[in-house]
Amino acid sequence: MLKSKIDKATGFEKRFENINTVVFENSGEASKAVAKEIAALIQLKQKENKPCILGLATGSSPKGLYAELVRLHKEEGLSFKNVISFNLDEYY
Repeated sequence: MLKSKIDKATGFEKRFENINTVVFENSGEASKAVAKEIAALIQLKQKENKPCILGLATGSSPKGLYAELVRLHKEEGLSFKNVISFNLDEYY
């Protein structure tokens, strides 16, 4: 069970959980793995007749991921009909 507490300084909940970390040979392999996870989530939500809401990064870092999602759409028929995407990056 995850334990949490409220940070007195911020008022926000602090959660302590283990984060699974995977190391890939290269960014292409990482992009394929992440795209596969996103595709599985999209398809699960479609089966549940629910929207799939994603928070995605902008900029050049995720280009490989987005290219793989496009490939999954074009070559394997991945549908984005139920996807709502919020794209955000920090600039100052």
